[in-house]
Amino acid sequence: MNPKLLGVETSSLIFSVAVADGPKILSYRQAQGLGPPALLLTEMIQETLEEAKLDLDRLDGFALSIGPGSFTGLRIGVMTVKVLAWALKKPVLPVSSLEVLAHNLAPSPVPVVPFLDARKGNVYMACFVPGKEGALQRTDPDALLRPEEVLERFEEPAILVGDGIKSYAALVNTVAPAGVEQADPSLWVPRADLLCKIAAARWPDGLVDDPHRLVPQYLYSP
Repeated sequence: MNPKLLGVETSSLIFSVAVADGPKILSYRQAQGLGPPALLLTEMIQETLEEAKLDLDRLDGFALSIGPGSFTGLRIGVMTVKVLAWALKKPVLPVSSLEVLAHNLAPSPVPVVPFLDARKGNVYMACFVPGKEGALQRTDPDALLRPEEVLERFEEPAILVGDGIKSYAALVNTVAPAGVEQADPSLWVPRADLLCKIAAARWPDGLVDDPHRLVPQYLYSP
């Protein structure tokens, strides 16, 4: 049976929420964080549920983009989902925001490398290679690195995706090998609809978490 999921993605300055019935997306909202972000997220959740014609108690659980990314956005997203999941006694399936971002380019014939600006001269990165049936498979854990460390890793074709391309444009254009491409800026933001599809595929495996234990994945030391 396909799980009915509410997906919440708040790791960037653009929040998104989706409701899915297995791989089918029933509703989707995306908005830039204007005004109080917690209120914005609550309104987006209400709107997506109304469009999908689903009540919260009919959900099988939640899909949550856990980070890394915006500290403020992740705190709001994680806390909102924790409260809802605890109140409804529903499970949560957390997914790396870098994996969600990489799936903007799935299927891809070459490795996909999320390259997010982490401030302080760093980037968040991971690496995903082409897998079966268009899926992407992780080869590297989420990491916090200097951008030049990431760019110097690749000798074969790959594609970078994320706002680190703009933040470190000079390095990308001089250090990256000729075979390393840059994704279009329209693909630099993780999306809740892709989050739901990833979570739905993993749901039968029971890869869910206790809402009480959920914490944002910042990568930076507290």
